[in-house]
Amino acid sequence: MPVYLEFNESTSQFFETTRNSADNAILLSIDGNQKKLVMTVPAGKSMISRRAAERLARGITKSGFLCNDGGRVGRDHDLEVVGEGGQLPDRLRESPREVY
Repeated sequence: MPVYLEFNESTSQFFETTRNSADNAILLSIDGNQKKLVMTVPAGKSMISRRAAERLARGITKSGFLCNDGGRVGRDHDLEVVGEGGQLPDRLRESPREVY
């Protein structure tokens, strides 16, 4: 059974949650059977929040996450980031100058 973690932006930490989908929160699903971490970033999240959550998720792939029951999950798993949140705004994707 997968473990679901929710990213708290005020403390910059993941915590265990029972819900597997949220409209406005960054969620990390840890699937032990497939050895995969799937981080879902909803639209409207800032790049700073996305990068902080991604940095923590990469740390979980190295050392695991200590669950409430005392076990560790997520060690040596592959990380996959899904979602459109935290991308560069369109105005920053294009150069303000013309190419000569």
